[in-house]
Amino acid sequence: MKLVGISLQYFRNYQQKSFLFPQQTTVIVGENAQGKTSIIEAITALSTGESLRAEKVEEMIQFDQEIARVKGKVLYQKNTEDERKEEEVDLDLTLTRGLLGGKKVQTRIYAVNGVNRRKKDFVGHFFTVAFRPEDMRLVEGSPSRRREFIDTVLAITDREYASSLKTYEDGLKRRNKLLQQVREGFASRTVLSYWTNLLLKHGKIVQDKRINFFATFMSVSFPVSFELAYEPSVISEARLTQYEVAEVAAGHTLIGPHKDDFSVQLLFDSTMRNIAHYGSRGQQRLAVLWLKVCELSFLKEQTQQIPVLLLDDILSELDKGHRHDVLSLLQHGQAIVTTTEERVVDEIKAYVAEVDIIRL
Repeated sequence: MKLVGISLQYFRNYQQKSFLFPQQTTVIVGENAQGKTSIIEAITALSTGESLRAEKVEEMIQFDQEIARVKGKVLYQKNTEDERKEEEVDLDLTLTRGLLGGKKVQTRIYAVNGVNRRKKDFVGHFFTVAFRPEDMRLVEGSPSRRREFIDTVLAITDREYASSLKTYEDGLKRRNKLLQQVREGFASRTVLSYWTNLLLKHGKIVQDKRINFFATFMSVSFPVSFELAYEPSVISEARLTQYEVAEVAAGHTLIGPHKDDFSVQLLFDSTMRNIAHYGSRGQQRLAVLWLKVCELSFLKEQTQQIPVLLLDDILSELDKGHRHDVLSLLQHGQAIVTTTEERVVDEIKAYVAEVDIIRL
């Protein structure tokens, strides 16, 4: 899989700008706040349909504009019964503030080869693995950050997962509102029945697929023998019955996939322990790299394509040994690297023969 190029219009600090990626590795060099991360954000948006950092769509649109657009051309290998051939796909994401020409429109409009598509039909054409400084908090950060890691990968590779997760999250919001009404005496617990059954059905699908996802990590080769411990908040009729009084008192659902977590484990004194609590800063960073390698391996296995690796100013966060571990990944597929340091270009040239440089 190869990203040929992208075009940005009124996206972040870019009014009109195109970037081509002719080589296996591209290094984007520039000072902070020059737009390096905006390029990475635009590329991942073509992959997942979402921003990796904006909480609201309008954050990606220039202040005085109604829309922003991100367009990309992707080249990938397609297997048929008789041959393996290359195929091009044009991806187009239009972002709006909800109004266009005075008319109400969607905030995200997706198109594939010039034809408007639903989000679920847009994702799945292009795959990326992004590694950012924020990811350094994946191991010791909040459970919601780790759930986001799981959901981002599974939602673009498994339509059933994406559908069940959305149904679960929508049902969860509705059930929580009803729990508040029950707590305040405006409704009886019988109104929860439909939404409880919905959460049971789709919560099980979500958790079963998360189990299968983590099982693939066991076969990934890595210099350090990390293990992953999935910590599901199991949802079942028995547990919901157990928590029914507490849920009414709290006014929200206390168990289920929205409470799931996982930890990365490493052997300390003959015992596997959570590296967030027992590991050094260096070990925690190496564990994050392991998670990204596992993500890369999973996407490759599921899609039969090598995802584009996006390294957003990450090398400055790592020591020499860990930079070597990251840079060795550049030999396996296309990579786009951002940095503020010119010396990084020379470092990368030691790992790949042809490097294209974009200076902002």
